[in-house]
Amino acid sequence: MNKSSIERFTDRVVDYEKFRPSYPKEIIQLLKEHIGLNKEWLVADIGSGTGLSTQLFLENGNDVFAVEPNREMRESLLHHFKTYRNLIALNATAEDTSIESGCVDLIFAGQSFHWFDRAACQKEFGRILTENGHIVLVWNQRDPEDAFQQEYEHFLLNHIPSYQSVSHKNIGDDDLRLFFGSRPMTKVSLPNQQILDLRSFLGRVRSSSYFPKEQAENKTLYDDLHTLFDKYAISERIVFKYMTDIYIS
Repeated sequence: MNKSSIERFTDRVVDYEKFRPSYPKEIIQLLKEHIGLNKEWLVADIGSGTGLSTQLFLENGNDVFAVEPNREMRESLLHHFKTYRNLIALNATAEDTSIESGCVDLIFAGQSFHWFDRAACQKEFGRILTENGHIVLVWNQRDPEDAFQQEYEHFLLNHIPSYQSVSHKNIGDDDLRLFFGSRPMTKVSLPNQQILDLRSFLGRVRSSSYFPKEQAENKTLYDDLHTLFDKYAISERIVFKYMTDIYIS
């Protein structure tokens, strides 16, 4: 992970913590059924950010390494989970986690793998995993079947030149099979959603690294967002739908 990737979210921590979607709690049961996850497993949450994915494992009783190179993100995580004794936050990267070799039972990366140097983190993941360890990669994908999300995607393509270059959609299933190599891969998708008023919708938009934050300097952009929101809002709320894609290896 290069320096520019690490710093992309520095000025978005508040919006990220408040308005990014959480992950379906069903993920824990899914991992219990598919790979035998239990409370004794040591988990490394790579690119943990403010802890949206870390929380799943802390509440399950797992000891968790939260690996996050961005200081502001890491401090937010530590503040939010300061009462948990089963958390160790590391100022480290996916390519150099600083974790002892051969001790991690589960590597988890939520909404972060597309930022990693794949060759370097593949080597690092192999180093820190136990012999029978597992890797789980997860993304909250905007639901492509939803009419609002289809129009929102078109909006991003028209307004944000950098959107396509940094989108996690640049990584497909074949790329992940190549990354996992000889390890078998299972993909499971779960529905997920947020109910957003206009303020929280704009916060959700601003939490994306590619989106201009300053409304005054991007008035037309934000006016169009208001128009899009109003078109689909019911009782001044929209349902922001996702499919949570889970890759288990």
